[in-house]
Amino acid sequence: MTGQDDSDRQIGRRTYLSVAASAGLASLAGCSSGSTATAARGPPKVPESKLDAGGWEQVDEQTRDPAFEESFGPATVSAAFRTLVFEDVELAARLKEKTLGAAEGQFSMFFATRVTTDPTLANIPDAVSGPVVEQVESQARSQYESQLESAGLVDIEQASTGELTVETGETARVTNYTAAFPFEGITFPLTDEKQIEIEGKKLGVTGMLAVWKHEGSILVAGGAHPAENLDMATTKSPTESIEVSVDIDLGLTPDAYADELRSLVVAVE
Repeated sequence: MTGQDDSDRQIGRRTYLSVAASAGLASLAGCSSGSTATAARGPPKVPESKLDAGGWEQVDEQTRDPAFEESFGPATVSAAFRTLVFEDVELAARLKEKTLGAAEGQFSMFFATRVTTDPTLANIPDAVSGPVVEQVESQARSQYESQLESAGLVDIEQASTGELTVETGETARVTNYTAAFPFEGITFPLTDEKQIEIEGKKLGVTGMLAVWKHEGSILVAGGAHPAENLDMATTKSPTESIEVSVDIDLGLTPDAYADELRSLVVAVE
């Protein structure tokens, strides 16, 4: 493998969440980059106060219009979507500082998408709207998984499915994911000629994708975050007379991240 290949792979892994963010619906029907964002269809409403309090910042906004147009029985339905993507920048900054810059990138991501159909779901019989929602959900799952894989994550699996009641009272269908991030380790300089290398390991990642109908449109929301803390200890002997012990504890709190992501998802409108 060439040095360029290694560099490209590292960049992909560091930005896996930003890539995964587009998985919400970024390629519902293989839309090309030439699609024009012509419509002024509204973005989803997100819980701004919670995002501000948690150190989140919006890092991207995507529009596809139309995203797809397809016949469902007697009806032809077209759809457009607007996606907002947020990153926990405070967490990213803390981890970069703790690892002397070795861990740089996105670690927790949240996204929300509004899918607007024409005709609106409110004017479509259940026999048609049901398959429309199922297609959105199926393609969102597929794209979410493929984008995680292309960004360097491994062991990507649909861990479970279930339901979640959102704050507006609707029931969302949820797909929970597990994956692993190949953490490639950290190198610490000891002298001009000596350095200490901490071997890498797989760091667990958890993701979720929720889909539900709300006021004539379809909402898709979810995200991803670390599923375990990185806690490592190693002892190295750079010379016969020197033995150095290094402990790494990033202080990651997966349960808190999961609760926060869930609270953000259920507040989307």
